[in-house]
Amino acid sequence: MMLIQDLEQIKRLFNRLDGPIIGVGMTAFSRIVPASFLPSYRIICNQKTCDLSLVREKVPVFCLEETLRDDYCNHVENSFQLLSSPSVADNMSRQTGPKFLFLYQSYPELEKLSEKKGWTLLANPSELRVRVGERSFFERAVLDLGLPKIPGGIFPWGVMAERGYEYWVKELGPKFVVQLPEILKGGGRGTFFVGSKGDYDSLRKRLANGIWRGVRLTSVLVRRFLEGIPASVAICATRNGVLISRLQKQLIDLPYCRGFEENGIFCGHVWGGDDWPEPVLTKARELARKVGKTLASLGYRGVAGIDFIVQSGEEKVYPVEINPRLTGAFPVLSLLHLMHGIVPMEAFHLLEFLNMPYRLDVESLNRQYAQPLNGSHLLVFCGTDRKAESFRPLRAGIWEYNREKGTSSFLKGSFDLEEVKNPWQFIVADGPPDGGTVKSGFTDPLRRLCRILSPYSIEKEKGLREEIPAIIDWIQRQCMA
Repeated sequence: MMLIQDLEQIKRLFNRLDGPIIGVGMTAFSRIVPASFLPSYRIICNQKTCDLSLVREKVPVFCLEETLRDDYCNHVENSFQLLSSPSVADNMSRQTGPKFLFLYQSYPELEKLSEKKGWTLLANPSELRVRVGERSFFERAVLDLGLPKIPGGIFPWGVMAERGYEYWVKELGPKFVVQLPEILKGGGRGTFFVGSKGDYDSLRKRLANGIWRGVRLTSVLVRRFLEGIPASVAICATRNGVLISRLQKQLIDLPYCRGFEENGIFCGHVWGGDDWPEPVLTKARELARKVGKTLASLGYRGVAGIDFIVQSGEEKVYPVEINPRLTGAFPVLSLLHLMHGIVPMEAFHLLEFLNMPYRLDVESLNRQYAQPLNGSHLLVFCGTDRKAESFRPLRAGIWEYNREKGTSSFLKGSFDLEEVKNPWQFIVADGPPDGGTVKSGFTDPLRRLCRILSPYSIEKEKGLREEIPAIIDWIQRQCMA
């Protein structure tokens, strides 16, 4: 049985696999990492994006939006809907041998479809994923494992009408967080920060009918707002133990998210320059290990994420939630690992679901994952300032921002972070949309245009570097017609 120590061993091990592994995602870039170690890898995606030609330099891609009308693809929101398309089914039927699907997450309908088609889903069963992703599961896990707990809890939905702002101030303090457990999609959806009676009354008015984002609400999570640094850890539950990434700083509610209806909007990560105290890093690793072992004991395998609030001065780390899926840190976290010759977590995620024989020195690999990284990625949303009826193409690759002119110049078609030579250069990837119309002239403010990537920090001592908001605004103006 092979002891996995480097990427070449991973490649040799996957060469034994009978049949292709197919990455399935809304965009091709989001599933790009296995192309670095899988010889027969390919991708099926929904969105026609400007980076497809660069992705295709590394891996074959079938894009549904290239074959069908915009109005159909605009309604594809998950991998089940994507794989249900006759065009995708036809493409899959042309590929011989068993088919193994690498997904963001599984769904009950997709499990029925895959059983019918004979596909193997490389993802946790939807029932398990939903169960361990519920806020109530997390609240119980915090108590059962003796983890640091943020004051508050889950209540029946009726308390929003019964209890006023003063009640929560007495229980939790003048600022608190309201979250809607029935809103399962992450990134800040269903999260609200309340800092005054006016905030609370306005929120109650917006939620008066008990429905948000088309979902009937039956419960509400209310807890104290903790001042601190949002952070996260990626884990991978394996048969040999839990792999744990270094603590990474999350970017939340950046200035370009103004006007959004919700709070806690996930915007990206910064690696490096964090100067986490060693006790904080140790506590985060230990908390992540406990949560990972609990998930593994329930049969969970592969990648997940754990969010934290870190109070560095007090050396306190509070777990906030579990994300039982590929998280927003991927694929950029793994691209940074590959730069340093570290085997990405996706490799072990796939090995677990393929049940391939291998051995792993967990402590040795975790020491590699614990090494500091340098880099950033930022999600660029459509935002609230512009309404678009169509999208304009913008070349993917390396650009350089000119501070004097307030514009950017294209340098090279590449995703290679090592080719970015200074902090004013950045990579446009994971989009933008390659043309196409917007349904009824409406654009969801949280719809992603693309990501910008950099091997440098996009932050200064306090807040974003001055040119970053200008770069985001420039991208939005270029893409939204």
